[in-house]
Amino acid sequence: MWGVLQSIVWLEQARRHQAERAVLQAEAATVRARLESELNATLSLTLGLSSFVLANPAFSEQAMAQVAASLIRVQPAIRSVALAPDNVIRYIYPRAGNEKALGLRYLDTPAQRDAVLRLMREQRPVIAGPIELVQGGLGLVNRIPVLFTRRDGGTRYWGLAAVAIDPQPVFARAGLGEGGEHNGMRFALRGKDGLGASGAVFLGDGALFDDPSAVAMDVIIPGGSWQLAVRASMPETGYGLGVQVLIAAMALVAGALVAYSLSAHQRLRGMAMTDQLTGLANRHQFNLRGQDMFALAKRSKRPLTLLNIDIDNFKSINDTFGHAGGDAVLLQVAQALKSCCRETDLIARVGGDEFLLLLPDTAAGLALDALLRRLRAAVHAALPDVDTSARPGISIGVAACSSATPTLEALMRQADEIMYRAKGTQPGLDLG
Repeated sequence: MWGVLQSIVWLEQARRHQAERAVLQAEAATVRARLESELNATLSLTLGLSSFVLANPAFSEQAMAQVAASLIRVQPAIRSVALAPDNVIRYIYPRAGNEKALGLRYLDTPAQRDAVLRLMREQRPVIAGPIELVQGGLGLVNRIPVLFTRRDGGTRYWGLAAVAIDPQPVFARAGLGEGGEHNGMRFALRGKDGLGASGAVFLGDGALFDDPSAVAMDVIIPGGSWQLAVRASMPETGYGLGVQVLIAAMALVAGALVAYSLSAHQRLRGMAMTDQLTGLANRHQFNLRGQDMFALAKRSKRPLTLLNIDIDNFKSINDTFGHAGGDAVLLQVAQALKSCCRETDLIARVGGDEFLLLLPDTAAGLALDALLRRLRAAVHAALPDVDTSARPGISIGVAACSSATPTLEALMRQADEIMYRAKGTQPGLDLG
């Protein structure tokens, strides 16, 4: 009897732990997506400096200052912009407050040498930091090699472009809070200089990475990665033997534990932000992450495209193959969407057969047209889990973020209207 009672409590604890971990994983995924979006949008601005030098090898200090000022207007988190021909900082903006950095020789500076040698060796952007800047303060430094193409097809290393960024606004907008605590969650980041799990901790309590109740995820940054750890601020509460027996006895006598278990489990499941069938984001997660991605696109004036996808004749699929066949189609479509999209894209199932794809840094053109063709081809593949050959089709509504879509909701309405206009023009279900 005591073994049975103990088993009841253990099962309840296991169910509760699984539900709490699902919530924690959803929170970690949301923070990671925000952090990657903020970092990549900010650091990608550095590419403009390389293009500026390549297009104007004999540029003036005034011309460089104009380009740098425009970058800072777009992203106020940028602290300074520098150009270093032959790895020596000769140009910096703003000059006021950054005089100490002028003339810095990267290869003669131990704290900078390894990162610059890595940049020259790999010939790709390398992020350093967070580090103490020569001119004072803490910063992330993204460095991009400037490479001229020689007549023989080889490259000539000119030097590097560097952007120093104040990480605190980036961390705050990503939801990491001040000091690594926010909304009842504790966060930690490690991977200084993009070294991932082997890099030093630079935000929060490093003990989280050894905490079995924490969730860890990689954060992809230019030239490397960080690792994020997340756990609830309050430790999990366990039950002593006497309390366990009391709870089990109360459950057997009055059913109180059963009622509590079911209601608590339902509340925690409601907090989770993942579609149970497909594993994609659900509507709640789409709204949370989508709002951040939309605001970032508006603020940085970068393109953002929304796809509203609806499975053609889905009712006839259910009528023909039953709900098992319908579920197989939904899983087939979800897998097709994931196989065609990037990690930075947000994919969600928001209704019975309705999917939303939010594509950052994607505008109308050849790349988007190619993606639409890949989506249709992947979805139209034969279903392996249905006895009769069935090839589903989809209708797609495409809407781009613009002045006509001041909110994410307006963008969603536009994509929905375009999808319904396209309904009927796309091929339906091929029952072979």
